[in-house]
Amino acid sequence: MISWMQKNNKFLIVTIWIATISFIFTGATYGFSFGVKSNSIGQVGSIELGRDRFQMEYQNIYSRYNQMFQGKFDEEQANKMGLQEQVLNSMAGQAKILNLAKEFGIIVSDTEVADQLASVPSFQKNGVFERSIYDNYIKNSGLSAKTFESSLRDSITIEKTFSMLSSKSLENEYKAFSTAFEIADKLNYVVLSEDDVNITMDDAKLKAFWEVRKEQYQTTKQYTFDVVWTETKDINVTEAEITEYFEKNSFKYTDKEEKRLPLNEVKAWVTDDVRLQKSKKSANKRYIAFKKGKVEKDETLTYDVNDFRLSPELWSEIAKKAKGDLLKPKVVNKRYASLKIVEIKEPVTKSFEEAKDMITPLYKNDLSKEALAKLAQSKLANIKSEKMEISEFLTLRNVEKQILGLNKQESSNFGSKLFTSEEEKGIIPIGRKVVVYKIIEQKLITLDKNDTDGLHQNVDKVKMQAFESRLMQQLDKKYPTEFYK
Repeated sequence: MISWMQKNNKFLIVTIWIATISFIFTGATYGFSFGVKSNSIGQVGSIELGRDRFQMEYQNIYSRYNQMFQGKFDEEQANKMGLQEQVLNSMAGQAKILNLAKEFGIIVSDTEVADQLASVPSFQKNGVFERSIYDNYIKNSGLSAKTFESSLRDSITIEKTFSMLSSKSLENEYKAFSTAFEIADKLNYVVLSEDDVNITMDDAKLKAFWEVRKEQYQTTKQYTFDVVWTETKDINVTEAEITEYFEKNSFKYTDKEEKRLPLNEVKAWVTDDVRLQKSKKSANKRYIAFKKGKVEKDETLTYDVNDFRLSPELWSEIAKKAKGDLLKPKVVNKRYASLKIVEIKEPVTKSFEEAKDMITPLYKNDLSKEALAKLAQSKLANIKSEKMEISEFLTLRNVEKQILGLNKQESSNFGSKLFTSEEEKGIIPIGRKVVVYKIIEQKLITLDKNDTDGLHQNVDKVKMQAFESRLMQQLDKKYPTEFYK
């Protein structure tokens, strides 16, 4: 668990403040069904699990999935994936390490927290920490400085604990791993792909293939809205207003590395935000008039759910509404929109004809895999009489550079599977290809210093991961977890 969380940056200080900023700027307010016990949703050992921290962590991972799904991730998918449970388990894992750190007597000073806070690029001006930027960020975030700085302290504590637990491997452990890297194999081999097989499409079989999968092929949920717009493009903005707004909200304007950008690089962005701020009252007035029937809709729009033209945050709010509900003004393409849901079309299963173009490639791929597997088995059974290629001596280090009819990544995957197999001959699937092989010669090679250094690093990593896994098993027993219902 620790390894998984480390790979996903759950314990890195930078991630915690990025997660916090992500939570704030998406304006997320999720309501979960935990019992009320102060601000706690549970307890691990002597560590309380805070509701605020849960909200922050949840929105962070939700945003990541939403980016992976290109803005088409929603609460229904999150529930199916058990996203709440993922976050709770992650928090519980962190809390167990914090309990251990407490027993070890690991202390993080206020100076260490301050130094880490000062290193956050979004709180800097010309590379130097600017207190007013941080104070304004806290003021607008909805979080307290105490909560934010507590998250930094926890991260530093966990990082310190990890540094104490790291250990080098023993010489015998290095030797055990080096054997796989010292072996070189020469092969008879052939690479087979879909181009080597012929398949025949059959509509009746295609339909039968669709029948058992048809529930996966549904129309997209669709919303129709009546919209009242409040334009912002004609709002006059002065230089003084732009400068004042930027000084108060400069932490919002950062690059991909979260480094704060100067005003001259984001002036157009800031100007749009000032216009939005100045037109918010007008948008609210038009919303009230629309609600009372005093203003007619400007237009009617129909969107598939999670259409990119509306933000993920707006779609998240729409998902909680019903037909006839009216949403308060939201920013849509640099202007405000008051949306009234006038129709919701729920997904329905597509007919065979509607789904045919989508199901055909999958059916064809299924047939190709089956035919390819049969061909590979035939090649393997007759490997002595088959005409095959002969490789150079392959090692884990050089396999990516060999010309085997595979790309670099495929060659790497093939090498990993080959050198972890105990079979003299066999079939190794690699993506949409298969390799039929027979080892015809082996030898041992001597690793150079660079290879040895890299090997030692990998061995240390594997050992640490195994240690962390066992450590978590022990901490599970030592620090019981309770979630309040």
